[in-house]
Amino acid sequence: MAPADLAFSPERLLQTLRGLPVPGSYRVAISGGLDSVVLLHALHAISGKLAAPLTAVHVNHGLHGDALEWEDFCEALCASLDIPLLSLQLELQPLRGMSLEAMAREARYSIIAEQMAEGEMLLTAHHGDDQVETVLLQLLRGAGVTGLAAMPVLRDWQSGWLARPLLGFSRAELQAWAEKHGLRWREDPSNLETDIRRNYLRHEIVPLLREQWPGLLATVGRSARHCGEAAAILQQVAEEDLMLVLDLAHPWQLPLPGLGVLPAERLKNLLRYWIGSRDLPVPGEQIITRILQEVVPAREDALPQVDWEGGQLRRYRGRLYLMPSLPGVPEAGLALTWNGREDLILPAGLGKLHAREITDWLTAGVSVVFREEGMRCRLAGREGERSFKRLCQDLHIPPWLRSRMPLLVQDGRLLALGDYGLCEPLSGENPLVWERPEWLS
Repeated sequence: MAPADLAFSPERLLQTLRGLPVPGSYRVAISGGLDSVVLLHALHAISGKLAAPLTAVHVNHGLHGDALEWEDFCEALCASLDIPLLSLQLELQPLRGMSLEAMAREARYSIIAEQMAEGEMLLTAHHGDDQVETVLLQLLRGAGVTGLAAMPVLRDWQSGWLARPLLGFSRAELQAWAEKHGLRWREDPSNLETDIRRNYLRHEIVPLLREQWPGLLATVGRSARHCGEAAAILQQVAEEDLMLVLDLAHPWQLPLPGLGVLPAERLKNLLRYWIGSRDLPVPGEQIITRILQEVVPAREDALPQVDWEGGQLRRYRGRLYLMPSLPGVPEAGLALTWNGREDLILPAGLGKLHAREITDWLTAGVSVVFREEGMRCRLAGREGERSFKRLCQDLHIPPWLRSRMPLLVQDGRLLALGDYGLCEPLSGENPLVWERPEWLS
């Protein structure tokens, strides 16, 4: 029987890979550190048994003085193993208030994603110790089961997969195998800086836990898998609940009547899932609680709003409106000249105006303005002249859209409110299309 510290082997790695979907190709991410060097060598050792071709990718973050030397090391290593390598460059500028580690990770995955082919599988070298650290970090942040599920062995990613085939092995096992086979790798000096929280756990806390619980990696990994299964069930419940209440024509809105039948726990779960499904940052418990206490039960005539970093939720006429941060309001007095023959790009990221039909009143030339005091008109086919506010109420235009909506004016007279409605003396179908982000409604 092999000693515990030599439990890792290319054959065991191959067993793990055979339990995963067969990709069109494997692409292994290498940094030059111990973990990725072991993964690369082990994959090379079993390359003749792999179900798909193997290539490698290295990302130079440019964050430390040895970045170029690490890149050269990876290029030489891949050349010695005859494994094609793609080297990618990043120029990161640390953002105030954002973890440099998190920013580098996000940028790394983003640039690799741009290179991934359909059906390809990215292999990363995260191991069991990384999993323990991730679970502890999530636990100390107060995460729910989704966060505590930490890193799955496999997940769908881009048009293929992201796999972590070393999660079942410890760093000590990987290092023992590397030393036995005389491998060389690079050590990142920042890994020793215990003012970084992950490093503090790695060097100060996890060794103490391992003394009392020698099976720490296995038990924490098992807990993470249990949390992953629970998170999958919660997602299935949220998907079913969302389909019961969602207006498919308006996926950024939720009608409130359908939400009232759900208990608070399921409503929280639904909100988190809905927000995440729109690719917005999912807010924490405090924000979700505010939505339930301030927005959902608000008076019908109230206009409650809850903001968090990267998103906001509003209520209007019995619906919840989800959106990222709104674009700015165009400057006062701005007037754009338009004749409808070409699309008109609107300011402040508000999209563009398009004419489905070129009409005489458009070709005569109009001014495209934004909300101005004193505007009035009578909507085509309706009785009575209305103030701008009443017009917007009649057309169900949300308040936050009114100062951002393009208005067509000719000779001082309001002719159209975006693509919502025409004013007399115009009649018939509105020829305008206001193309804008789906959530800007």
